[in-house]
Amino acid sequence: MNAKQLMSYVDQPETHQKIVGDYDGGYALGVTENPPAFLLRVEPEDVSHFPTAVDIHGVKVPVVVKGSFVRPVPIDRGTQAISPD
Repeated sequence: MNAKQLMSYVDQPETHQKIVGDYDGGYALGVTENPPAFLLRVEPEDVSHFPTAVDIHGVKVPVVVKGSFVRPVPIDRGTQAISPD
């Protein structure tokens, strides 16, 4: 399965369930091209309990897992006034 094909699965809830299971922390899920794989970024440094591959319609797809993910903080645009000096 190539990266373009994986992109069609990355937003599906079933894919997230297969990869993150019942993990409830912050994460980001994307796709890498070389090798074609899912890229999972998670908050914990220890990523040993996340899968290294998942089955997508009979194809074993690698999962690259990276720890120490920092969840993005939304910008409050209402408090970012430019100082007149």
